[in-house]
Amino acid sequence: MNSEQDDTKRQELVKGSFLVEFIIYLLFALGPLTGNVILVLFGVLSADFSVLPSDLLITIPSFMFPFAFVQLFSGAISDVKGRYTVILLGLSIFGMGMILASLSFSLIIFVLANVLGGIGFGFVNPVLIALITDITPGPKISKKMGLLGAVANLAVGFGPLLAGQILIVGWRYLYVIFVVITVVGFIIIFSLKRSQPKTSSEMEIREFFSHLKIEIRRPVVLLLILSAFLVSHTSIAAIIWTSRSFTHIIPENISGVVLLLYGIMGFVSANIAGITIKKRGIRFTLSIALISLIIGDIILVVFGDNSLEALVLTTTGLIFMGFAGGLLFTSLMYYSQTLSKERRGALAGLTTAGQFIGIAFVTITLEPFFNSGGISLVYLIILMISIILCVILLLLDKFAKKTK
Repeated sequence: MNSEQDDTKRQELVKGSFLVEFIIYLLFALGPLTGNVILVLFGVLSADFSVLPSDLLITIPSFMFPFAFVQLFSGAISDVKGRYTVILLGLSIFGMGMILASLSFSLIIFVLANVLGGIGFGFVNPVLIALITDITPGPKISKKMGLLGAVANLAVGFGPLLAGQILIVGWRYLYVIFVVITVVGFIIIFSLKRSQPKTSSEMEIREFFSHLKIEIRRPVVLLLILSAFLVSHTSIAAIIWTSRSFTHIIPENISGVVLLLYGIMGFVSANIAGITIKKRGIRFTLSIALISLIIGDIILVVFGDNSLEALVLTTTGLIFMGFAGGLLFTSLMYYSQTLSKERRGALAGLTTAGQFIGIAFVTITLEPFFNSGGISLVYLIILMISIILCVILLLLDKFAKKTK
């Protein structure tokens, strides 16, 4: 009976699915796009706000912490109250944050704008993952997760590139563009909400959160969250701290190209992951991801630097890291959408929360190493974390198989 209800719900949602998928991919790109433009704005914002470039590192956790915290609950709420309702709430708050960012005249105001942006998009990000799964038949879920991962990784690289070009006319225009995308997304989601039924559960919120509590206590879910946290301290940490080390050394337009190459490799590998998970299995996909991650780590530790002379080798290491990141992100999202059909939103939220809590901590946990040993020591610490991640992912795969 549950299977028949799922099929009925999916058939209702598939009406106009092209538009649904278009807006899902567009909005899913918006999060990493806005979160990563800061990587090439350290120089110009430090001059505009009269602060040190290192002071601007606070903008990353100011976005990521509220972004991650809200995702702990937003996916669960969407399982109960409907996907579109939660997305509209998030876009409203996010839009206010982007407007405030475009008008910022001090670091404090800019940080506040990032907090609002993080809160708002926290209501959007995991719900988009659950929504795409709602309209996708089971055998095709891995492919859709691959496409989502591809879009996210491409946005990670495209954001800094876009920022580097927009700086010619003024960084504030970046946030004007984000406001326009948000408004377009809001209008489309609002029209979909009016024309299609809610994808909500019949259970009460109190009952559902008791189920969420049970999910958090499951070893496989805890390993999934921990894996997402550690992934942030590997491939994503490498790109964040490389960008920081490039400030005032590597021109923003060149730095933007390097970050784009990282994002392109993530785009390619995420698409590959969607195919390989279906044809060869999740373990094979994770194996390729970890091999790529370790190769990238070793290249960065041995040859990586923030000098122009080492730029080619540093970029090569980041390309491997981007490839690994796309595979890892897609694999974790696949796990989150297959461990529980009834609580896809909740598990998507818990997984992405773990990921973005990790990103928020990246600037805090690795800063002492950067200050004492420079980018080379940071790369070495990332290599050590990558080895720990290998062990955790092996345990995750083992527990996930027992669960299924």
